[in-house]
Amino acid sequence: MLTILIILLGCNITTILYDRIYAALTISAVYPNAQIDWFLSGGIKDPARDTISEAEKMRQAISQFNINNTQAMNPWNYVYDTISQNTAENFIMAERYLKTNGSQYDRIYVVTSQFHYERAKQMQELILPDANLEWVLSPMEMSDSYYWEKIHIKNVEQDVEKAAKKYYYIM
Repeated sequence: MLTILIILLGCNITTILYDRIYAALTISAVYPNAQIDWFLSGGIKDPARDTISEAEKMRQAISQFNINNTQAMNPWNYVYDTISQNTAENFIMAERYLKTNGSQYDRIYVVTSQFHYERAKQMQELILPDANLEWVLSPMEMSDSYYWEKIHIKNVEQDVEKAAKKYYYIM
């Protein structure tokens, strides 16, 4: 049986988060007979607004879909990263998981937004340089998404270094 891992990157903007979930569910539908594991990555970024992590929001949405589809024969497994606060941390947590579990997967997908891809890819290459990952990109964006990405992409190396220090990660 084919074994798939879908790494779903969180987002604190609800509409973008659900668009990413939809993109992830779309790729999961391509593999109706596969074992699919979900690495759901995202913590609580605004405790004043949110009481559950982005990872838990993703699980709730995905599990509703799984109940009603043909995958009931192959129940989905969920791996939670409920502490990551940004993309660099998402990839450090994914790297930790893949270090001990990555060899069991035939295919590994990363799901994020199209506007976020360049920065996420640069971080992935710094943290998981040898990983054979496939990308699924959701189309939704805000009017200023590309503006903010142009600013944030200048800080990729510093963001990765900061996240690495936070989690005592040695690159």
